[in-house]
Amino acid sequence: MRLRALHLTNVRKFTGRRASINGIGSGITVVSEANEFGKSTFFDAIHALFFEKYGSTARPVKSLQPYAGGGVEVAAEVETEAGAFLVEKRFMTRKMARVLRLPDRTILAQDDEAERWIAGLLGPAGEGPAGLLWVRQGLLGLEPAGVREKAQLTETRRDLLSSVAGEIDAMTGGRRMDRVMRRCSDDLAEITTKTGRKSGVWKAAADEVEALEAELGALQAQLATLEGALAQRKVDEALLQRLDHPEARARRDEALRAAQAALETARAHAGLVTAARQDRDIADLQARGARQKLDDCLAAIAALATATAMEQAAKARAAEAESAAAVLKQRLDAARHDHDTARESLARARAALDTARHQADARKARDLAAQLAARITKAEAAQADRAAAAARVKASPASADWLARVEASASAVDRLEAALLAQTATLQVVYSGALRISLNGIPVAEGQPVPLDGDSVVDLPGIGQMTLRSQPKAAKGIDDLAKAKDLRDGLLAKAGAATVEAARRLAADRAEAVRQEGLSQALLETLAPDGLAALQAAWAEAALAAADAPDTDPPALADLLAAQAAADLAEDRASKALRALEADHGAAREEAVKARAAADTAAQAVTRAAAAAGPAETRDTRQADLLRDEAQARALLAKAEADLARIAADAPDLTTTEAELKRAEDAARAAAQQRAAVAERLAALSAQIRTLAGNGIEERCDDIRGQLDTARATEARLARKAAALTRLLAALEGERKASQETYFGPVQQELKPLLSILHRDAALTFDSESLLPAGLTRGQAEETLEDLSGGTREQIAILTRLAFARLFARHGRHMPIVLDDALVYSDDDRIIKMFTALTRVAQDQQILVFSCRQLAFQDLGGARPAVEISEV
Repeated sequence: MRLRALHLTNVRKFTGRRASINGIGSGITVVSEANEFGKSTFFDAIHALFFEKYGSTARPVKSLQPYAGGGVEVAAEVETEAGAFLVEKRFMTRKMARVLRLPDRTILAQDDEAERWIAGLLGPAGEGPAGLLWVRQGLLGLEPAGVREKAQLTETRRDLLSSVAGEIDAMTGGRRMDRVMRRCSDDLAEITTKTGRKSGVWKAAADEVEALEAELGALQAQLATLEGALAQRKVDEALLQRLDHPEARARRDEALRAAQAALETARAHAGLVTAARQDRDIADLQARGARQKLDDCLAAIAALATATAMEQAAKARAAEAESAAAVLKQRLDAARHDHDTARESLARARAALDTARHQADARKARDLAAQLAARITKAEAAQADRAAAAARVKASPASADWLARVEASASAVDRLEAALLAQTATLQVVYSGALRISLNGIPVAEGQPVPLDGDSVVDLPGIGQMTLRSQPKAAKGIDDLAKAKDLRDGLLAKAGAATVEAARRLAADRAEAVRQEGLSQALLETLAPDGLAALQAAWAEAALAAADAPDTDPPALADLLAAQAAADLAEDRASKALRALEADHGAAREEAVKARAAADTAAQAVTRAAAAAGPAETRDTRQADLLRDEAQARALLAKAEADLARIAADAPDLTTTEAELKRAEDAARAAAQQRAAVAERLAALSAQIRTLAGNGIEERCDDIRGQLDTARATEARLARKAAALTRLLAALEGERKASQETYFGPVQQELKPLLSILHRDAALTFDSESLLPAGLTRGQAEETLEDLSGGTREQIAILTRLAFARLFARHGRHMPIVLDDALVYSDDDRIIKMFTALTRVAQDQQILVFSCRQLAFQDLGGARPAVEISEV
């Protein structure tokens, strides 16, 4: 079968439109469009057309319906050896399926008959190889995720390999072996699970055996219980007879009475033993008291002798310690005298040194006072000069700022006068004789220009008058000039200056006074930085310190320092000697005090010992009396102990008689309790025996044994069958594995040239269960598919599909290869090699490629039909 055209109507994004791909070639056909154009929609539509029933509402069919709803139509123009046909289906609404012959569009089959026609086109069972040859977008490996689809594809590969490998179509491989192994597997599956556990009739037989064994065990347990109850009833009846026998009862009563009498006798004798023990204890206390008095007397006499000796020794040590302390006291007094002498010498040396230093300081103070007096004189002169200069500055207003304003106002006057002069006519006269003229009654000086303002009369002596007519001066210019002159004259008058030159001289005098004031202030700050008062106070302090300055030179300080160092050394030695003797004397005094205290303590001990020993004249008599009393007390104690031993030797054992009485009472009570328990147990056993005997346990056991034998035989037969089938399958599988090289030979033959395009000297190993590649061998290294990169696994998956497509073609089943966005993990070099492999197979194999990688797939070649979209 070859595809020639595809038509989708109202499918997903093609809502209300018809999308068609025409002109699909016999070799490679590439449909290269951008993402989300609808390439995967074509792939899913083709799959639904060939593998979904027209009446289906499964997810693959529902996914084709657009959001707007409506019926979904998918059609494909196919070409087979019988001719060209149009296969079309409508899903979801007005469902239908049709097969039409082209080009006359004669209807060959409709609906279910059309489905059967499509199934015959695809192959046995209508499942076909498309899942093996069509690569859906995002599928990296060779197998789909679904278990059912995976199993179908495995069987498709098995049928293909068995059909192609016809030369081994025997029990060692091929279809016949497949049928036998499938029959064995089916038979084994009826009685076992996939893990080999029991199931079906075998499980039922085993369960029946287990149930019958349990029932038989329960019945046998009841039978054993019945037999045990009968035996126990016989034992209990005999025991009850023994407990009720008259002799046994009389024997228990007599033993109880005898035990009670023996206990009363033992208790009476125990009272005699207690009295004798009390007499013995009193005699023992008296003997201990007599002995203690004797021991105390002897100890007091011995203690007196010891205390007397210790007193004498302590008094001797005290006298010796006191004598040593007196000798050290004399030495200590001498050392104190030497130390006082050394301290006095040191004090005199220090005083002489302090006096010499004081005199030296006074002489320095006298020199300092003279220097300070000279500075005070200069400072006072500088202060007077500063005051005089300050007074001059204060008295003169001719500051630099004032002078600047005066000069500015004089410049303004000159500027205004020049301006007025430039605007008016002037009269200038040069005389040649003694006669002089006047202007408006004012004599005119020679060579001095005189401005003319309006009409002016000139008196000419000897000649007459002459009238000069000119433009009058501007009133504003005259006013400005008058104001400027008033300002200048006012400023000059402020400092008493008549002219600008005088003003400059006054300003220079004031500036000189300011400079003098600054110089005097700087000199004063140098001479008296803290002020004149502080300088005078320092002079007064120096003068006071210089009052004791001698007129002659004091002794040399080096000699006085040497004398003080010698006195310090002598005083230090005397101090160390004194401290050492003080320590020795203190230790001697402490030792003497301790020795005297020890002597006093020894004397007190003698006094106490003498009091304890008593007067010396009665000591012997008292000792003899105590010895006699002690001997008598020991004799009385010996007699009491002998009496106690005699009475205790004849006494019965009270504990034993009490135990005997308790045993007799317990025996009587136990016999009564045992009889009651046995009687109650006999009643229960009788009831149990009646119940069990009425159930026919023995007959039921025989019946169950017969059923169990039959069930065991059935279970054993099924177990032998399962074992035989398991061994047969293992043997057949072993034979199949032994012939795998021949079995997989055809697909390996197709794969080898394709694989060599990518990897030289590479080979694939196949899994005998899935019949798919399991590993890749390159050189000496063998890798599983899981260890390979995603790109390599994708390339092997596509090459394997190409090889299976070749096998289908050899078997007379030409199926197109459809790739939806494949080779997405391949690099530039590998994708070119994969294009070569596709081109090699496409020589006699139809390959339809959907891809969004427009640039990358330009190198693939093949037909490039466009997707035509039209309104419905």
